[in-house]
Amino acid sequence: MKGNLLVHDAIDGWFLARAPRKDSPHTRAAYTRDLTAIITVTAAHLGRTVDDLRVGDLTLSVLRHAFGTWSEGRAAASIRRAHSTWSGFFEYLVSEEHLDGSPMPGVGKPRSPQRLPKPFAEDDAARIVRTLTDAAVRRRQPWPELDAAVVLTAMVTGVRSAELLAVDIGDVTRTAGNERIKVLGKGDAERSIPVEPVLLDFLDSYLDSRRARFPGTARQRGVTSDGDPWAWWRPHDPLFVDRTGQRMRTGALQYLVELVYRDAGVNAARARGALVHALRHTAATRLVERGGTAVELMDFLGHRSLATSQGYLASTAAGVRAAAARSPVYGLLSAPVPPPERDAPD
Repeated sequence: MKGNLLVHDAIDGWFLARAPRKDSPHTRAAYTRDLTAIITVTAAHLGRTVDDLRVGDLTLSVLRHAFGTWSEGRAAASIRRAHSTWSGFFEYLVSEEHLDGSPMPGVGKPRSPQRLPKPFAEDDAARIVRTLTDAAVRRRQPWPELDAAVVLTAMVTGVRSAELLAVDIGDVTRTAGNERIKVLGKGDAERSIPVEPVLLDFLDSYLDSRRARFPGTARQRGVTSDGDPWAWWRPHDPLFVDRTGQRMRTGALQYLVELVYRDAGVNAARARGALVHALRHTAATRLVERGGTAVELMDFLGHRSLATSQGYLASTAAGVRAAAARSPVYGLLSAPVPPPERDAPD
């Protein structure tokens, strides 16, 4: 019978199901605190003991009361974490068919704070470009043409990791004056991003080096060309490949990008966990700084919501304020003002 499982048995089952994830002792302790806190309030509210509670007792109204009571005086981050813990717990109960559905979508929680995008500063972006184009640095890398092609493409187009990895040879338009890269974004939304000829020069160099590394790959497919490096490949061949010649995957991409950041000395300047996304933030922020509107930014990044694009506008506004605050005039205004000189008495 659904809902008849004792809550403490359900918790044991949930932790057992999570065992392959190898949660740290700290994480497990946090989950236990979140579950115990709400269960204690629930038992008191129902006039029952904790050991007698069953999962069927955890109705929407009961949980709303429990979270409302427990949340008083607690930090928003703690409430969001507890809400997340209980959401995961109910996902387990539903998956094990102990309940028909989770009540947690109906339990309120504080909004997550808006995290403004963190782009690379212009000096840091310049260091990345110098690292990719400096001959001395390039000689130390196993495949410098690939590094430059991947990072510079991400840097000027602002594409997501998955979009970058999915680009095929035929997605690049090289018509003079209409150079573009077609990408498939979230929800299979297609967009075409304008690029400049100089980026195609780097892609040409990369494809030449790729042909030298894997000379037999294209010939086996019946593709031959001694001139144009693009003609050596078929339209549906991947644009970016790994060091084995296969379409590059997420892990290889992240590794490549992080190594470039380390070589450039900018790895500490990015937001935690942001690798390709740091380049996306940088491309978007530079576009806004040079007069791009929210609608143009929305099209450029492939956002489905204007509100998402406006986060970049807020980020840039904060940067403008910080830059304005460095005006030397403020330094003059904050300095002691000497008293006006008086005319000597006659």
